[in-house]
Order: sequence, then structure tokens, then C-alpha cells
Amino acid sequence: MNPSALEQEAVIGSPDNPIVRPRTKNFIEGPEKSFKTTFALRLAAGISCGTTVFPLMPVPRAHSVLYLHGELSDLDIRDRSIAASTDLKGPFDNLQQGRVLRAHLIDKQGQKELLDLIRTYRTENVVLDPWQSFISGYDENSFQQMSQATAFCDRLIEEFGITLWIVIHLGKDPSRGARGHSTLAGWRDTRIQLKREKRSLLISVDVEPRSAAPLEIFNLEFDGSGNRTLWPTNAKTRSGRTGQIRDFVESKGGAVTRDALAGFLASCGAKKDAARKAIERAEKVGAIKMAGGFITLPSANFVENKSEQPF
Repeated sequence: MNPSALEQEAVIGSPDNPIVRPRTKNFIEGPEKSFKTTFALRLAAGISCGTTVFPLMPVPRAHSVLYLHGELSDLDIRDRSIAASTDLKGPFDNLQQGRVLRAHLIDKQGQKELLDLIRTYRTENVVLDPWQSFISGYDENSFQQMSQATAFCDRLIEEFGITLWIVIHLGKDPSRGARGHSTLAGWRDTRIQLKREKRSLLISVDVEPRSAAPLEIFNLEFDGSGNRTLWPTNAKTRSGRTGQIRDFVESKGGAVTRDALAGFLASCGAKKDAARKAIERAEKVGAIKMAGGFITLPSANFVENKSEQPF
């Protein structure tokens, strides 16, 4: 690797604003059920084909990605990968992924498995999802044991020149960052923290780079009725009835009556009962909300209870 070239490149960002530099350790962290894997897969798909999927996190070129799962089944990986690639133009030859049961950051045989995988695929980026699966059997609060894990990660970066992405659970106190020994916070580089608005399908994303100014916090929305991936809250690329409904409300300045929306859906071929169900579904997934007799777009801090659960 050419250090001078590395200084000029960014996996995410630009030479003038390198949000994620090559050969760094980057956390995607959040509490349970905060769409961490959904976010990480969508970002990995974008990186693999050189496409910006989240506007404040520009992808300057395509990079190869090896995504290693420690929890999902093969069927879940397939379905989520299809969702993550929605509206992206492949090919996705740069994205290789699968479930690995023996790879480990501390166990010697597991370390060998990881080394063999990276040698085989010769990738630029490696995603470990989640961190806890790759240190299983060891005490995440032990400085000695976690130091072995971080030292092995540093070895992988030094030997192969990879950029490391680690999906990691937050502890009980989110203000203290990732779960585990406190040394992790000082060891990692960029931190991407996800916060889900209670039981809604909205999340806020707080990106804290090591080599650039913190980004403005931005919001994403999980499309639970359509493509089942994350979109910027003002995205107009959703498909299906929910996308039609949201686009129509946006086109009318963000507020319409139920009758006006029902009339629009009728013009799109939806029968009365189907239109009613479509409006209810769109509200359920957080695409719209009812306010004072009008149907409006949810604000960034929309936190009404939603019954639908994520993956």
C-alpha cells in the first residue's frame, strides 16, 4: 500500500473531508432492534458498487467488501441482501458475504479462519457483524481479552491493508458507547451510532469521524411495507402504494385530507377497501401520520408507537 495515496483517498467522504479513511476501524453501533445490520448491509452494498446510499456519506468509488455474519441464517442473509441492493446498479461482484461459525478474533483456530478468508478474497473492506459473535466465549469487559481481539484486528489491517467495519451493540447506558471494555472507544476510528425513535421505523444517525468534523445528524426510515431497507426520510424512490402515498402528500405540500388521498389512490386503480388498507399500512410503517383531520408527513422526531417490528 502507498501511504501517500491512502492520505488522498476516502472510503466514505472526500480527500478534503475523509469521513472514513482506508485501513481504519469503524463502529456501527446501536441498541437492540435499531436496524444496525440493515444499515450496514445497505452501506456495504453502496460501497461495493460505488454508489452513495446516504447523502451525507458519499462513496467516491467502488471498493470490494467481505461481509461476515455471525448471527443471521443463510436465508436471512439472502433476503436482506436483496433488500439492501434495492435501486442500486450492480454488478455486485465486489460484495462477498456469508455466515461464518468458526472465525474468531481471539481463539487461535478462529483467527486462522479469518486470515484464510481474507487471503482468499483479497478484499479492501471487512465487515464483522456483530462484534460479540467474533469474541464469543470470552469476557467482553476484560481488558486482557479484548486487547487480544483489538491487536488481532490491527494485525489484519497491517497485513492486508483492509478497512474494518464492526457492527456492535450498545451497552445499557448508550452515552458510554459500545458494549464492552472502555478501551474500545479509544481504539476505534469513526463511530456511526444509530438511535431508533422508540418503536417507530425511524432512526437517527450520528457519525463521528476521527479525521473530519462530525456530520450533521441525519434521519433514515425503514420501509416495512415495500423494499424493507433504509431510506433518507425525504427519499422519493420507494416503490408500491406506500411510496405513491408519500409522494402524493409531499406533492401537496405535506398535508392532504383523507378524501383527497383516497381520490388519488382511486385514480391509480385502487378500490375503496384497498385504498383504506394502503393508507393504514402507510401510517403503520411511519410513512405518514394523522394530524387534526389531515394526513401529513412525519417529522424527524416522530415517535408515535408502531406495532410493526423490524427484522
